[in-house]
Amino acid sequence: MVEKIIVTGAGGLLGYALVRQAIARGFEVCSLDFEHMPDCGRPIKIDLTDPASVKTCIETEKPQVVVNTASLTDVDLCERNPELAMRVNGAAAGYLAETCENANAFLIHLSTDYVFDGNSGNFNENDKPAPVNQYGASKLLGEQLVLKHKDTCVGRTSVIYGWGRTFRPNFGTWLHSKLSKGEKVNVVSDQFASPTLNTNLAGMILELMERRWEGLIHLAGATRINRFDFAVKLATAFHFEPSLITSVKSDSSSWIAARPKDSSLDVTKAKTILNMKPLTVEEALREFAQTTVRAM
Repeated sequence: MVEKIIVTGAGGLLGYALVRQAIARGFEVCSLDFEHMPDCGRPIKIDLTDPASVKTCIETEKPQVVVNTASLTDVDLCERNPELAMRVNGAAAGYLAETCENANAFLIHLSTDYVFDGNSGNFNENDKPAPVNQYGASKLLGEQLVLKHKDTCVGRTSVIYGWGRTFRPNFGTWLHSKLSKGEKVNVVSDQFASPTLNTNLAGMILELMERRWEGLIHLAGATRINRFDFAVKLATAFHFEPSLITSVKSDSSSWIAARPKDSSLDVTKAKTILNMKPLTVEEALREFAQTTVRAM
C-alpha cells in the first residue's frame, strides 16, 4: 500500500521541493495551500486557521503523515499584526497537531531560528528560546502546541533559499536575479544565520518522516555565516562579479521588526542521526548553481 502524506504550504519554497521529492519516492501526496495552489501532487485549497476545515480534510484524506510547512513568514507583517501571526503560526499548528493525533497521523512541523534572541548564535535544541519579534513568538507558540501531542516532530530551520517558488523571491533567488543583471546590491554583514537549501531540507524531512522520529531537531545548513559573506559565496558559485555586493550594517535597514543578530543553529544532532546530512554553504551553493529547474 502506498503511504499517503499531506504537505501544507505546498505552494511555498519548501513545500515545492518536498512534494516533488515525496512523489519521486513513490508517496501519494495531497498538496495543501490557501493562496498559491501547487502544480504537483493533488491540490487541495484549505484555510488552516479554520479548525473545522482541518478536521474534515484529515478525516477525509486519512494520511499516515502530515508535514506542516505553512507559515506566515513576513516578519514585518507579523510585527504589525501580532494577532494574525499568533493565529496562523501558533493556534493553527495546535489545531493541526490535535487533529493528527486523533487521526493517528504522524506530524512534522517546521519552525524557525527566530525563536532565539540572537545574542550568542550556534543555538542547539537545549537552548532556551527568547524571540525578539512577533514572528518568532508566534512560531514558538506553534512549537509548544505541537509538542504537547504524541507522534510529532518539530524541525527548526534558517533562511531557506532555492528554486521553486514563483510568487515571492527568497534571499538566494533575489541575489541571483540582481547579480545576473549586473545590478549592485547592499547586503548586511552583521546578521548571522545558517542558510538552508530547500532541497536539502526536504530530504532531511523525508528521512525523519520515514523513520517517524519524534521530538525537536535543528534542520538547517551546516555553516554559520553572515548574509554578506553568503552573497559573495553565491556570486562566486555562479561566476558573477562579487564587487557588485556592498556590505552594510543592519541598522541602516527599514525593517519594522527587530531581527536577531545571530540566529545560527547547531545542527550536530541532525548530522549525527540522519543519513541526509545538512550541507555546508559551499556544498549547498554548488547544488543550487547546478540545479536545472530555475523558477524565478
